[in-house]
Amino acid sequence: MSRILRIIDANTNRVQEGLRVVEEISRFVLNDKKVSLQIKKMRQIVKSFTIKLKASKYRDTRGDVGRRTYSKGESKRSSVYSVFKSNIKRAEEGLRCLEEFSKLIDPQLGRRFKELRFQSYDLESELDSVLQKNEKLDFNLYLVTDPMKDHIRSVREAIAGGIKIVQLRDKFASKKRYLKLAEKIRKITRKAGVTFIVNDSVQVAKKVNADGVHLGQKDGNPKQARKILGEDKLIGVSIHNLSEALRAEREGADYIALGNIFETESKPGKKGVGVRVLGIVRKKVKIPIVAIGGINKDNLHQIKDAGVRRVAVIRAVLKAKNIKKTVREILP
Repeated sequence: MSRILRIIDANTNRVQEGLRVVEEISRFVLNDKKVSLQIKKMRQIVKSFTIKLKASKYRDTRGDVGRRTYSKGESKRSSVYSVFKSNIKRAEEGLRCLEEFSKLIDPQLGRRFKELRFQSYDLESELDSVLQKNEKLDFNLYLVTDPMKDHIRSVREAIAGGIKIVQLRDKFASKKRYLKLAEKIRKITRKAGVTFIVNDSVQVAKKVNADGVHLGQKDGNPKQARKILGEDKLIGVSIHNLSEALRAEREGADYIALGNIFETESKPGKKGVGVRVLGIVRKKVKIPIVAIGGINKDNLHQIKDAGVRRVAVIRAVLKAKNIKKTVREILP
């Protein structure tokens, strides 16, 4: 029985450690109070169950043959998402062990651990797509392509410069050409690990399995796009004022692009909304804001002063002789 209690003690620690990491991600990365409290409660329940068994009495860290084993996968993490996946799996596996071995002592306890195990599966499902999207939204510079320069070449050079997200945008391409461009860019971005967004067309985004779609005010609403693309895809919306921003947020947009901030060749004759509006919107919405329109190296500091770190560029990069170099100069 002492060996069984050692197993229960080790897996109690494993579950609590794994859940604690996931709780910190929920609390500090996602700012989700509800889920954070849920995870905390799960940790407390595990602890209360095992305290009754007094399993910690049988702990023998010096005699544990697995103490110095350390797999290559444990020595490196590529993202917050990878940290989440490793630790939620750690908790799930620990709960399975607790369920099985506690049955040797108290069958009722085994049933309770089974309930917690299924709660952990629900937790993984709930946070998985949220964290994947959170990773994709971790960028400072967002390139929007334009037919004034070859789309494929622009994307390749921008990726070489360190861009993390690109959007295919071509208002003049036929449906057939637009789909072909999207297919080519999807292959390039997938290989490079870069987020790929399709402008306007939910159908094209769906066909090429893009990371998301960007909608204008007349391109449908996020709720409709979500039904077609699914929960794991990014949906962005172009907005021009606070009321449009609030509506996009209510309808489920993952991010908004506010513009045009300054006067730009993309929209000749249209006066920029200015950084003041950008500051107002930032204070009222919780989803990420991307500033767009006439932004370049010289006025970028005004965007940052307004409290916004994400900017979208078109001509500031595409008109440059060296796209790769320009991307690196604009990136912080």
